[in-house]
Amino acid sequence: MLAGSQNVAAAKRALRPSLLAARRARPEADRERARAAVAVHLTDDLTGAGCVAAYLPLPSEPLGRDLLRTLAARTRLLIPVVTGAAPLDWCLFTETTRPGQLGIEEPDGPRLGPQAIADADAVLVPALAVGPHGHRLGRGGGHYDRTLALRGELRGPARDRLIAVVYDDELGLDVPHDDLDRPVTAAVTPSRGLISLPH
Repeated sequence: MLAGSQNVAAAKRALRPSLLAARRARPEADRERARAAVAVHLTDDLTGAGCVAAYLPLPSEPLGRDLLRTLAARTRLLIPVVTGAAPLDWCLFTETTRPGQLGIEEPDGPRLGPQAIADADAVLVPALAVGPHGHRLGRGGGHYDRTLALRGELRGPARDRLIAVVYDDELGLDVPHDDLDRPVTAAVTPSRGLISLPH
């Protein structure tokens, strides 16, 4: 790893604990209000999408299962499966899950392959924070950076719809990044709704 990349990785590691602690400390009533608001914004925005890639949220996240059920009822909804240090595999949304490689639940259904990400009209991307130009802080596995790089190779240079889902106070932070990071093109927060981000 290059020295610059090591510095960025160290800065990310230093930033994650406070963000994770803030999420854990957020009252469940606040989380529920955030999920409901995000669901309204994304339900409106994703109307007409033939295929959406999302993810099964952790309990502290501002994305809710009700939104996933709503999307799955009207569109092809892809959910990721971790396959090691490689782009994510994908599966159709199902209520039946099993523990994945990282102990996080994953859909229990046929795998569609990493290339399925190219089918999505929009991708909902998990993040702990998003900078003003779309650089996001994930949990450190690099799975989404590899996946979004593959999506770019498969789909070409056209502007994409990559939407990070964060709380209001997690948008606009100074997020460390390097050339391996794949920025998102938009973010959605409970109070601010969907916001396009410049690159």
